[in-house]
Amino acid sequence: MDPAPLPHTSRPTYDVVIPCYNRAHVVADAVESVLSQDPAPQRVIVVDDGSTDDSAAVIRALAATHDTVEAVVLPRNVGASQARNTGAGLSRAPWIAFLDSDDVWLPGAAQALLDGTGHGAFEIVVGHFARVEGHEAPGAPECGWDGDCIRRGLASGGVVGPSWSIVSRAIVDRIGGFDPSFHNCNDWHFYTRAAAAGARFVRINHCVALYRTVAGSRLVNDTAISARNALRVLAHPYLTGLDI
Repeated sequence: MDPAPLPHTSRPTYDVVIPCYNRAHVVADAVESVLSQDPAPQRVIVVDDGSTDDSAAVIRALAATHDTVEAVVLPRNVGASQARNTGAGLSRAPWIAFLDSDDVWLPGAAQALLDGTGHGAFEIVVGHFARVEGHEAPGAPECGWDGDCIRRGLASGGVVGPSWSIVSRAIVDRIGGFDPSFHNCNDWHFYTRAAAAGARFVRINHCVALYRTVAGSRLVNDTAISARNALRVLAHPYLTGLDI
């Protein structure tokens, strides 16, 4: 008698898109943290967003060293949204992770995020992250979304971050990626539009990333721009009229 067939246990494949602007001193950390994952990504697409430091040279060197790393150097600064869209447009895997260039994935991140997809049951998987301030030790794992109603979660703020989530490429294509008119709050707006388009979210109880504060300018610290963009996100029809 022939043996019973083994159950199908293969995980979906994924690409990682890393936008980079003036992060020559840390972008290699982000790339190496992804390359060390099991399962490894099909491709790591690093998009230099018109950096004025040595980021482009560092990224090209990484691509020359690793076959799965692709370097894309934009001629001018277009913002994180368009940089992510450029990388997503080159992606071919069914899942995409958008890791910020100053953050790193922890060991086991890819496995935990892909296992969370439930073989197609969800389109966006959200893990936990640990905050690292300067050279201090990582803080306790945290996640802004409690795993319950994603609409209420998004109405309360930008509770999902690119560095600790993975997204179905079909959803990215469906909503047209990130809105380039947002130079911050772009991830909050992206996940809000994804939820409005019917994306199914799930939160896993696994810390997958270090969210690092490193030297260099951060537009997120511009409170005036952040406040205006937050109001724009909250004006999205998916979030208006919700009593929180």
